[in-house]
Amino acid sequence: MTRRRTLAMPIEPLWFLIPLATFGFFVSLVPLPPNDFWWHLKIGELIVREGRIPATNMFGWTLPAEAPFTYGAWLGEVLLYLLHHAGGLPLVTFARNAIALAAFGLIGLEAKRQSRSWRLAALALALAAGMSLNNLVIRPQIWSWLPFVGFYLLLTRFREGQLHPTRLIALPFLMAFWVNVHGAFLLGPALLALFLIGGTLEHLLQHPQRPPLRPLAGITFLTLLALFLNPYGAGILRYAYRLLTDPPSQTLGVEWASPTPHGIANVIFYLSILLLLVALARSSYRLPPTELLLLLAFLWLAWSGQRYVIWFGMVAMPILARLLVHLLPPWPWPAPPPRPLHTLLALLLFSPVLAVQPWWVEHIPLPQAYWNQVWRGSPLGPLVGIETPVKAVEYLQAHPGGRLFNEMGYGSYLIWALPEQKVFVDPRMELYPYELWLDYIRISQASRYNQLLQRYGADRLMIDRVLQKELAQALEEDPLWIKEYEDERTQIWRKKDASR
Repeated sequence: MTRRRTLAMPIEPLWFLIPLATFGFFVSLVPLPPNDFWWHLKIGELIVREGRIPATNMFGWTLPAEAPFTYGAWLGEVLLYLLHHAGGLPLVTFARNAIALAAFGLIGLEAKRQSRSWRLAALALALAAGMSLNNLVIRPQIWSWLPFVGFYLLLTRFREGQLHPTRLIALPFLMAFWVNVHGAFLLGPALLALFLIGGTLEHLLQHPQRPPLRPLAGITFLTLLALFLNPYGAGILRYAYRLLTDPPSQTLGVEWASPTPHGIANVIFYLSILLLLVALARSSYRLPPTELLLLLAFLWLAWSGQRYVIWFGMVAMPILARLLVHLLPPWPWPAPPPRPLHTLLALLLFSPVLAVQPWWVEHIPLPQAYWNQVWRGSPLGPLVGIETPVKAVEYLQAHPGGRLFNEMGYGSYLIWALPEQKVFVDPRMELYPYELWLDYIRISQASRYNQLLQRYGADRLMIDRVLQKELAQALEEDPLWIKEYEDERTQIWRKKDASR
């Protein structure tokens, strides 16, 4: 009897496990584009092998090699490299998958705690996970997901009186890690400030749920001190400010642009806002100042850039679940008793998630349209995006030389696979001057490209014929250039009078 009770499971949690398993399945299949992975991997390798953090350009020939550059996510880069060194790209991919499941699983459980409903927790989890689908590629940002969730959950439970103040001591330790792995560490102090301001307002308004401010202020002070536990000290704040105000990043980077209602992730984002508006208008639950501040601040942040939508989903969807439980009538159907079959169903839900993990995914009969997006059977590892110039770089390794104009994402992979071949630009957008980026765009659009390429002295081109189709078409009819290589996506051209 004891064993049967142990194996038996209520059916209600299955509502929650269905979107969690679905999310785990889809996040495991996110292809790896070249832009924000390979150059970070190379920096991690350099740090491990040389025992120091680089401080200069090193890889771009359009700037002096000694041009200064801050590698603020140094520890995140080291962790990516150590994982890659230990188990290749499969282990790195699996780590991303596990971190994503853990982070969003915790957000879903927080929605369950706030709503006391597995069904509403499932809805909140589905919305939060769905709007994050544009932000799940492997890059140092993955190391920010759990620290952010940790800050949010600890502060939320402390505010509601469900966490002893001494437990907040975890926050400075989380910050000491977070400030070294990714620039999103600024969200930690932002959360603390919002909870402090909200708590102050709740005291002034005599709200029934008002946290003790003294321990919150004390832990805020310690957490701010932990910001300086990084190799740059206070300079990390200057680095973050420069990044957030950098013209090329802010005006030319797609992920820094406001989300438009196109694509499934952005549609879910806008749908969640509509649900929030309806719930705020109709629910009997009135948001306390802290929760209202959280919603407004992270909605403003999400609207300012697509890369911030993931944080809005994590913060806002548990609040939406609490609003909805005060809006919707109780679920009328009685839940069946726990059964061992429910446990079996829960395990079966995650069998597809296990099947698409990187060690086995290429043996899964997925649609051919999906396999057309990745290099299948690549020695690099599974799910490498087709836009990664794997074969083209092999050609360059056999035929080196030239001052290369390259597609931006190609620059990232070149830094990893062929660092001696210096690049025109790469995804370190804040490194290169704004005018250089404008020239890069003009060349890619075949606007005065020969004049600009001559100005820079570029005599070899490595282009993506999909992303730079105007340039590819112009070169086909240009007698000054000879095509020396072509594959599914990449073309390599050299100038007729250029010597190898």
